Amino acid sequence: MYYRILLAYDGSLGGRRALREGANIAIKFHAVTHLLAVMKPAFGAQIGHGFDIGHIADTELNHFQTTLDEGVAMLKDWGLDATGHLVRGDPVTEIARLATEVEADLVVVGHGGHAALSRWWRTPLSASLLDRLDCSLLIAMHGEAADEVVDT
Repeated sequence: MYYRILLAYDGSLGGRRALREGANIAIKFHAVTHLLAVMKPAFGAQIGHGFDIGHIADTELNHFQTTLDEGVAMLKDWGLDATGHLVRGDPVTEIARLATEVEADLVVVGHGGHAALSRWWRTPLSASLLDRLDCSLLIAMHGEAADEVVDT
């Protein structure tokens, strides 16, 4: 049974698929839902002089916050108890951290590329999401059904 579900969300096709599949499961089990958007660490050290790093950071933050707010609003429109979380860091680390913090029973991530699923399995530090979760993991693949209506 799933009582608490964590959805990783970035607004991409794979992320929207994860949102919808996770929402379908949350509806069926009346689960509390947490939506997580992860901003990668600031790249300010890589930018030369003359750039307004503060403006770039603010624009990035606004984009992620808007995306997260839209996702939470969709979940709430579908009748779910949803909370949004916006963090900065490595996606694998932050997904695992929040899953532990909220005692998630299920984590749902999206994947939309044709390459191997290595995005979730290996980070530059070789930390595996599979090895770091104490709960079930669902990988939602995007495709033609990515925009199907949530079951109610």
